[in-house]
Amino acid sequence: MLLYIIRHADPDYAHNTITEFGWEEARALAAYLKDVEIDKIYTSPLGRAIDTATPTCEIKGMDYTVLPWTAESM
Repeated sequence: MLLYIIRHADPDYAHNTITEFGWEEARALAAYLKDVEIDKIYTSPLGRAIDTATPTCEIKGMDYTVLPWTAESM
């Protein structure tokens, strides 16, 4: 079993998302993972994490699962 732990792309903290550069990073990640066998995609409930996972989910035809306990605590 392989476990990939991927940090969110370039964040836009003020808007709970990722920057345009972050979207480029997320699309590059999706292209990299396109032919990698993946069973599940998990994400924290934070927008930047979900937005980072979205292109990979789209290219692989998968849905992500939100794990609330993975959100950073303040």
